[in-house]
Amino acid sequence: MWERFLKEWYILNKSQRRGTLFLIVLLFCSILLKVLYSPSTDSDVVYFANIIVDNATLSDTTASDHSTKLKRKDSLFFFNPNVASAEELRMLGLPEKIIHNITKYREAGGIFYTKESLKKIYSMTDSIYQKIEPYILINNSSPSKNSTPFSQNKFNHSAKQVLTLELNTADSSALEKLKGIGKVLATRIIKYRNRLGGFYSVEQLKEVYGLKDSLYVLIIRENKLLVDTTLIQKIDIRQADFKTMIRHPYFTKEIVIKILEMQRKKEPLNNYTLQKIMTPYEWNRLRYYILWQ
Repeated sequence: MWERFLKEWYILNKSQRRGTLFLIVLLFCSILLKVLYSPSTDSDVVYFANIIVDNATLSDTTASDHSTKLKRKDSLFFFNPNVASAEELRMLGLPEKIIHNITKYREAGGIFYTKESLKKIYSMTDSIYQKIEPYILINNSSPSKNSTPFSQNKFNHSAKQVLTLELNTADSSALEKLKGIGKVLATRIIKYRNRLGGFYSVEQLKEVYGLKDSLYVLIIRENKLLVDTTLIQKIDIRQADFKTMIRHPYFTKEIVIKILEMQRKKEPLNNYTLQKIMTPYEWNRLRYYILWQ
């Protein structure tokens, strides 16, 4: 084998032999370096590295636990059931049925005078009440059940007189007299009223962009709001076109197309046929704004 190697070695020219020698030396040095140098692990380095990793893990765990605690704490906060919005009640974890019942109770003029009065709300269980009871704040300035108009006026000379307002005729200046309603909201109320053709219910104020539930509760509690439904501008769907109907906030594209198809086929447009092409929710809103045969 060596004889063959020597014969082939001498066949190579000078530059080829130099290159071969260089590769052999390089290979030998790499093998020698690997054998002679065996890196040892520094125990101190490992020790402190482990401490750093452990601390980082502990820090992440602590931060996670702290974040969880904060989220839990944020889910319960002090609130006044007389003015809290539906969204705030949801943040407290109250079921939708209870939120609905609280809202209806307040809209009917009901006032929570004590914490315990919340127990009277339908669907309110003992476990839910005990959970929120420490966070209930009842405004002490609210009139008590036994207070009389004389006693209230005696100790509150600056009591604001109740404002009576008809929503379908009120202008911007009249709306701005309502507490919490400024120029911007007054303009939005009028614009929305014009798009509808008039209000059929005071509750439609809640559909105005930027008018929060808490402000709505305040407005209906401190003022007497009226709605004259005879002033509503109705759409004659027997001859109205697509553009006229779709401009109304309550008309959906699907409903308009169905009505136009009924017009084309000369099908009767009446109470019965219209309810067949709408959901009960859509019908209960639209029936105030349409004329049919």
